[in-house]
Amino acid sequence: MRTDKILIVDDKPENLYSLENMLSEDGRLIIKAYSGQEALKLAFQEEFSLILLDVQMPEMDGFEVAKMLKSTKRTRKIPIVFVTAISMEKKYLLKGLGEGAVDYLFKPLDVEVTRAKVKTLLKLFHQQQELESKNIELAGLNEQKNYFLGMASHDLRNPLGNIITLAQFIDADAENINEEHRTFLNAIIDSGNYMLNLLNDLLDISKIESGKMELQLNALNIPQLVNTVIADNKFIAQKKNISLHYSSHENLPPVSADSGQLRQALNNLVSNAIKYSVSGTMVEIVIEKQERQVVISVHDQGQGIPPNELDQIFRPFQKTSVKATAGESSTGLGLTIAKKVIEAHHGTIWVTSESGKGSVFSFSLPVTVMQSI
Repeated sequence: MRTDKILIVDDKPENLYSLENMLSEDGRLIIKAYSGQEALKLAFQEEFSLILLDVQMPEMDGFEVAKMLKSTKRTRKIPIVFVTAISMEKKYLLKGLGEGAVDYLFKPLDVEVTRAKVKTLLKLFHQQQELESKNIELAGLNEQKNYFLGMASHDLRNPLGNIITLAQFIDADAENINEEHRTFLNAIIDSGNYMLNLLNDLLDISKIESGKMELQLNALNIPQLVNTVIADNKFIAQKKNISLHYSSHENLPPVSADSGQLRQALNNLVSNAIKYSVSGTMVEIVIEKQERQVVISVHDQGQGIPPNELDQIFRPFQKTSVKATAGESSTGLGLTIAKKVIEAHHGTIWVTSESGKGSVFSFSLPVTVMQSI
């Protein structure tokens, strides 16, 4: 059976004995302290579920004791109830709550009210302990999941890369392959590339969630980054007859960012825009300065996203009902990775969209204090 240790603190013995008789029952151990100093010594030695603390005591009053208890890691989570004969004026109540008390009991004590409050607070304390224990357990399981996910993804990448490379070698020998076998070979290459992209995304997610994504921050020229991303996506855009453009605010200040991580995030947004755009349209990247932020927006003239699906767009493995215009595959992780990278830079990402007219994915980054790059 679980035993709750309750510390009751008062400089008057008669008050302590009265309170002890009031609260004593099976499963509880009542420990008495006759001063603030004695209460602190006991609290640092024992594991208490609740402290009932008199406010008016000589040398060290209840407010001072509570302040010290809440400033120490070992005792800060113990719920404290002030027992007082002080006026119920608002200023006293606020002072006590400000020092960390969860409730007040006013003298003369009402037996039923006192017992009910103590019972409720003990129940809440144990629920909080159970919740913290579950959170620690879940954090451990999540860490294990990320470890095994990263390990499995890493181990699968090399053999999968070999399969794709060998298939491409065979595909290059076009003269000895009939049309049916060529179709099979293309399917192997497409599936292999999809799986490789998925594994790379899973590795990125596991790194981010396990806290192993380390940002190498430098003053970054955003227009240069955008030009690089446009070059990264130029070939696939040309294949779909989609033009890439960008416009930028003049005298744009640099931001403090990890160029590699930010390039990946912006690449995900631009490649997504191309994937869901139809032939003959345009994808535009717009860079603006707004107060102490730089805002980068990717505009497309694609199909748009239904309003009821917008709030799920950045969740892992969430795919909209909108299909890629050339049948391209999607892992459902690109936007999640982009969101996590932007937020790691203390930025914000959002989307606006209208069905049939296109979407705008935007993110903001704080302007760096650095003068130049």
